Amino acid sequence: MLRPINEIIRNNVGNIIHRLSVVTGEVAVDNGDGSYGVFIAGDPKKYPRIFTLARDPDIAVGDTVRILYKNGDKNNPIIWAPEKPTALKLYESQLINDGNWMNAYGTNWIAYFFQAESDHNIREIQLYMTRTGSPGTVIVSLYPNESTGNFKPIIGGGALIIGNTNGNTLPTSGGEWRTFSIASYSLINGTWYSIVVKALGGNISNYAKWWGTNEDVLPNQWRHYSIDSGINWYSGQFDLTYKIYGN
Repeated sequence: MLRPINEIIRNNVGNIIHRLSVVTGEVAVDNGDGSYGVFIAGDPKKYPRIFTLARDPDIAVGDTVRILYKNGDKNNPIIWAPEKPTALKLYESQLINDGNWMNAYGTNWIAYFFQAESDHNIREIQLYMTRTGSPGTVIVSLYPNESTGNFKPIIGGGALIIGNTNGNTLPTSGGEWRTFSIASYSLINGTWYSIVVKALGGNISNYAKWWGTNEDVLPNQWRHYSIDSGINWYSGQFDLTYKIYGN
């Protein structure tokens, strides 16, 4: 998504002239000299040489870019360079599995809790998973945690963030780190959170498998399992795999 025009994009140099018109365009050609051929505002005519003010442009053919018309003059367009995405960093994780897993389907939910190691935004969750049959949509949610006693998820107030994937595309053997992209959410250093996995359309023959280990690699963390859609939770020592990415 293009940023609002009134936001500062640090990749640009100089000042943009006051009172200008803004449209978007699709990059058709990289001319190799800092200029690009662009279809502007859906116009079938390609503007052949539009330069950018970016110091280090990262613009590819097919990208949508913002076009500035200086003082409304369509004969003098300039590309306002797209913002480069911020690289995600791995924060909390448990990477070990010993060939064991837990099943999620229907009202059977799986949970694992972790503690934020710093103040940071969470942008992506990865779990090591496979499937049996066709479990349908697999949902990963982040919930508050009791943070004491049995460290159960707090379901009643709803999930903090939610992501999903097509569980029918999970491998049936071998396993993979499946990525769940989620809306950004700020984690607080030292706070406990629960990752909850559901496959609501699954059943006893069609389920998602979340892999982990019985080796007790994280003695202060363990799994929870519910057979009634999160009303009651049963704990046990089993460390499920996860990766928390953010910035």
